[in-house]
Amino acid sequence: MRRKIENELFRWKEKKKRKPLLLQGARQVGKTYILKQFGEREFRHCHYFDLEEIRSDAVPIFEESVLNPKEIIDQLSFISGKTIDVKNDILILDEIQSIPRALTALKYFNQNMEELAIAAAGSNLGVIHGTEPFPVGKVEIATLYPLNFDEFLAGIKEDTASEFVSRFTGGKTIDTYHRRLFGLLKTYFITGGMPEAILEYMENKDQPIEAFKAVRSIQKQLILHYERDFSKYSGNTNSRHIERIFKSIPRQLSSTLNGKAKKFLFKDVISKGYRGYEAVADPIDWLVKAGLAFKVNVNEHPSRPILAGAQENSFKFFLFDVGLLGALTNLGPETIMRYDYGTYKGYFAENFVLQELHSYGFNQIVTWAGRTSEIEFVLEYAGDVVPIEVKAGINTKAKSLSAYINKYHPVCAVKITGNKYGYDRIRKTVNYPLYMISRFPDFLRQ
Repeated sequence: MRRKIENELFRWKEKKKRKPLLLQGARQVGKTYILKQFGEREFRHCHYFDLEEIRSDAVPIFEESVLNPKEIIDQLSFISGKTIDVKNDILILDEIQSIPRALTALKYFNQNMEELAIAAAGSNLGVIHGTEPFPVGKVEIATLYPLNFDEFLAGIKEDTASEFVSRFTGGKTIDTYHRRLFGLLKTYFITGGMPEAILEYMENKDQPIEAFKAVRSIQKQLILHYERDFSKYSGNTNSRHIERIFKSIPRQLSSTLNGKAKKFLFKDVISKGYRGYEAVADPIDWLVKAGLAFKVNVNEHPSRPILAGAQENSFKFFLFDVGLLGALTNLGPETIMRYDYGTYKGYFAENFVLQELHSYGFNQIVTWAGRTSEIEFVLEYAGDVVPIEVKAGINTKAKSLSAYINKYHPVCAVKITGNKYGYDRIRKTVNYPLYMISRFPDFLRQ
């Protein structure tokens, strides 16, 4: 599966002053695969070490030394039996969180061995909650998310659909294309972007019912693995509190969509008697840092910088992958394919849009709440504040967006809906179909 982060990795490789690279992201999003594939393609030799797998041999190298890069290279070469050429090869240290001082060692590679291309990968859980201080300023950080919809199309060999989206420059969309792309989008709502789930779907997609059952089985296993990690890495934060908040995300999202609440409700989320933001702040921050959730703060008066007026204790909470969201709610694949699941359909669309925006680098996002109106997402682009209203279906009367436009007069406004592409020149409002968020930055530039 080709990933758009490969362009970022290539730019890193070509830099004259190249820091060690740390590829971060939630577990099982494909960090190991992408680094190995990139290393084998772009360098003379790729030297890969899984520090968890060779822990007994690797611990003395990092824990019992002064972290001299030359000595580390010599000892790793001895373990593998292959000489590491610091000028032409790449060194990959996977599962770096399993040996905390290996992360510290990146600082000394940056200071004393700049010519070596060294990349590390590890789950956010272990890296962020490790015992060693993070080498601030000494590493370049890249983030890998689950596959977005565009990467999904390429991964399942839907070349015609992928090409249509990538070449679309506006105008009328033929019904045949729209229906086909929306059908593929609903498939993505089931599989999500976790590589293992997509590969399972690929192997069985000629029998969709069986394929979707197999996908759900994998997603349930992934959720169990994440829950086990809660206790492994949570430290002073109670793992049971983290798990309860993690499992409450679907309920919280559905409450905001059906009008019962406009933000995350703190009361009794952890257990009876727990009230207020302070009771849930640490578990929520833990999930965000682990890459398993997105927190979108409310900003009642959005202006640049967009996060300046955001309220820390007033926010909406989303899962990092829409496929896992479906598994967590036990929402059947057949229901998703019929696209008939009440208010759930709305928060699926919101969750999908948010994770797509993050995958394209929009990670500073707020939500706007007026007296009787709400805009799902507001972000900055090229110095302008852009409101984005999300509608899952084709009934797209955007009263909240109209209220926002009348109050703030943005340079442009965006609707992301179940409808085809369209542009209202008078109100400077663009309608993107849900399956075309990959074109969002290009159209905004225009």
